[in-house]
Amino acid sequence: MEYVRTELSKQLEIEGIYTIHYFEYTKDFAYSGELHDFWEIVYADKKSVVITAGAHELILEAGQMYIHKPNEFHKIRCDGTRAANSVILSFDCSCPELMSIAGMVITCTTEEKRIMGLIISEAMSAFSTPLGTPYTSVLEKSESGEFGCEQMIGLYMEQLLIRLIRGNKRTYPAKTVSNSALLPQICEFLENNVDRHLNFSDIQKEFNISASVIKRLFRDNMNCGIMEHFSRLKIDAAKQMIRENEFNFTEISERLGFNTPQYFTAVFRRISGMSPSEYEKSVKLNFISR
Repeated sequence: MEYVRTELSKQLEIEGIYTIHYFEYTKDFAYSGELHDFWEIVYADKKSVVITAGAHELILEAGQMYIHKPNEFHKIRCDGTRAANSVILSFDCSCPELMSIAGMVITCTTEEKRIMGLIISEAMSAFSTPLGTPYTSVLEKSESGEFGCEQMIGLYMEQLLIRLIRGNKRTYPAKTVSNSALLPQICEFLENNVDRHLNFSDIQKEFNISASVIKRLFRDNMNCGIMEHFSRLKIDAAKQMIRENEFNFTEISERLGFNTPQYFTAVFRRISGMSPSEYEKSVKLNFISR
């Protein structure tokens, strides 16, 4: 039997990227705006941000994104009361179907949110340029990036955009009860109780599931243990409080359920690589408005 190779067509291709950012904004951050001849995705990861697209001002709630068309004037700011986090991706792509999803607020699915996280993870490996530095115009490639990390960025971005374009025709299967459905429920529970001092048994009792199921869920999907994930959520919340500048470090420690300010500082340093005061200084340095 003689086999004939089938060439796979590519209806959408990322031809190049300009920026990949993960920003942690202060509550009064405001960017003056720009326009350029390539595409840009804005994704609100933590809390809401206010964006301008052409003549319109829109609010992106956490988990929503907006795709700016080439040569569309745009800017972004916080609302003055809450610090926020966002992902900014800018790229070249000549697929005409992108126009069908540009110019609208898109509420991302759990899978699309996961892909956004994978893009950021691969970018941290691929580039030595800090992803949280504003006004970066050139991404410096890392000499120690993992094998295929740049290609993975392109593949994940293509997967994300294809899913979004298909979104207008997306159908949802009937809900079924499974262990995998527990993960978003547990994550939501942890986010809503980030101010409490929870231990592993508290979480296990809340969902009435075995320890092995919880450990497997987080090992297979989050690449960390559940308590480590909870600690990261606490430090994310602490960073937001620091950027909002309403509480001192001792008050933040108490509000987030840490036993002592010293333990809060130790966990903050372990997860973020810097102390709370060092983080506060870096935020003020990075986000001075032009």
